[in-house]
Amino acid sequence: MKPTQNPWSASRTTCSGLLCLFLTVGLVAPVGSAAGAQQERRGSPQYIEENRQIRRDKFDLILPQIMRARGIDMWIHVMRNAIRDPFGAQDLGGTSGVFIFTDRGGDRIERAIVGRRWGASQRQRTGSDYVDPIEELDAYDIIGDPVFVGEPVSSPMTEYDYRFKGLREFVEARAPGRIAVNYRENLATWATSSRTDDGISHIDYLLLTEELGETYAGRLVSSEYLIMDYNVSPVASEVELLEKMRAYEVELVHQAFADIVPGVTKNSEVGEIGDGEVDIVVFRRMRTGLSQRGRSEGWENTVVQGGDILAAPSQGMFAYVLRDGESEPPAEIKKLWVQYLTIDRILAETIRAGLTPREIIKSYKRKLADAGIIVRDPQLHMAQPKNDFPVYSAGYDPGKTQLTLDLHGKGKGARERKFDIYLGPRMGSYGPDWTFDVPLSPHHHFVLEYFFYMPSPAGEGEDQYLLFWNHEQAIATASGVDYLSPPQRELVLIR
Repeated sequence: MKPTQNPWSASRTTCSGLLCLFLTVGLVAPVGSAAGAQQERRGSPQYIEENRQIRRDKFDLILPQIMRARGIDMWIHVMRNAIRDPFGAQDLGGTSGVFIFTDRGGDRIERAIVGRRWGASQRQRTGSDYVDPIEELDAYDIIGDPVFVGEPVSSPMTEYDYRFKGLREFVEARAPGRIAVNYRENLATWATSSRTDDGISHIDYLLLTEELGETYAGRLVSSEYLIMDYNVSPVASEVELLEKMRAYEVELVHQAFADIVPGVTKNSEVGEIGDGEVDIVVFRRMRTGLSQRGRSEGWENTVVQGGDILAAPSQGMFAYVLRDGESEPPAEIKKLWVQYLTIDRILAETIRAGLTPREIIKSYKRKLADAGIIVRDPQLHMAQPKNDFPVYSAGYDPGKTQLTLDLHGKGKGARERKFDIYLGPRMGSYGPDWTFDVPLSPHHHFVLEYFFYMPSPAGEGEDQYLLFWNHEQAIATASGVDYLSPPQRELVLIR
C-alpha cells in the first residue's frame, strides 16, 4: 500500500531507459495463499462509512459550487422505485421521495426529503422494528415521515392525488428563482445508446407542474448539468477511498498473477476477481477475424501459455509469460512495452484539469505524431469487418503503431461501485460532440483507456500486429495526471 499522503497529490514514480523495463519474479511475487484465502472469505470491502462521508462532503462542497455556477436556486430530484435511477438511489441515498436542495444563502445548501417516501410494509415478514435508512445517512436537514406501504380499502383517491401533495407550500416558503428538476433536454447520448436515464415520467411532470402552480412551474429547467457536474467533481474523501480501493485491487492482481500456472491455468479461469473491479485478460497473437483479447470468440478451451501477456487493464498492471528457454521477453514484446510507456507518458503530461477534451485531443495528437504513432478513430474490434487488421490498416504507414483512445470519465461518489461516466468530458473519438467542450473539473476521475496495434511480422495465417489495451483509472489535476497507485514501469515476468 502506498504511504499516507495528501489526497490531492498521488505520487508518481518515474523510470527511464530499458534498465527498468522488466521485473522477473520467479512465480510472480506471491501475496501468499493464506492472505488470498482470507480475501476470498471476507469478500470485497463495503466502505459503508466512507461512502456516507463522501455524500456529506459532496453536499457541503460540491452542491453550493455547482448550483451557483449554473444559477440554480432549488434542485428537485424526484425518486420513484419504478424508474431506475442509480444517481438518486446511491448518490442521494434513497429510491423514493422528493429530494430538494435549496440555496438559502450562506455556505451551506439546505437538504430535504419530502413527499411520498416509502417506509415499512404490511408485507414484511421480519420483526416490526423499522429503521429509517435515510436517518442513518446523517446527511439531510429535513426528513419527512415515510409512508407505510399497505393497500387501503376502496377510495376515490389514488396515488396521483398524493404524489406531490404539499410541495407548493414548501417551495413558496423558499421562493426560488430557477428550479432544476431531473429530466433531460440537451445532454443526449450517442445515437445507438440504449441505456439513457431520462429522468421523471410524463405524468410526474404534469402532476409536479400542477402542484407548483403557474408561477413556479414556469421556472423549471432541466437538472442535467447539475447531475453531470456533481458526478464529475470528486472530493478529497472520494480520492482517498479510490486510493484505498486501488491498494486492495493491486493485492488481488498480484495474487492472480501468482496463481497462474502456464500450460495449466485455463483462460476461462481468469477474469473478474472480488467485486469485479479487477478483470484479468489474456492477450495473444491470433489470426484475422479473431480478437487478441482472450474473452472473445476463438478462445474457447484455451490455457495460458508462454508468449501471452496477462493484463489487469483497470489497474494498469501487466505481465508476460515466458516461453520455455526464455529468460526475458523477446524483442517484439520489449518494443510493445516501450510503445506503451511512450503513449502513457505523453497522455500523463498532456491531460490537465481546466482544459476541454477538444484542447487535449489536439495536443496529444500532435505529440503522438511526433513520436511516430498514428491516432485513429475506430477501435479495431468495433470497426467492420471486426478484427481485420489488413482492412483496418489499409492506406496507413505499415511500419507505424496505430492508436485509438476513449478517455471517458469514471465516477465513485457514494455508490457501492465505481461507474463509467459517458455524459461528461470525454477525450477520444467516441461520444456525442458536446462532450468535447466540457472542461475537466479539478481532480477529474477518468480512465486512461486506449487500444494500440503495433505492426509485428509473423508466420503466414497469423496476425501481423500485436494488441495492447490499457484501462487504468487516474486523476487529472492542473499539473497533469496523478495515478491512484504508482504506475507500473517494469513488465512482470511469469515463469
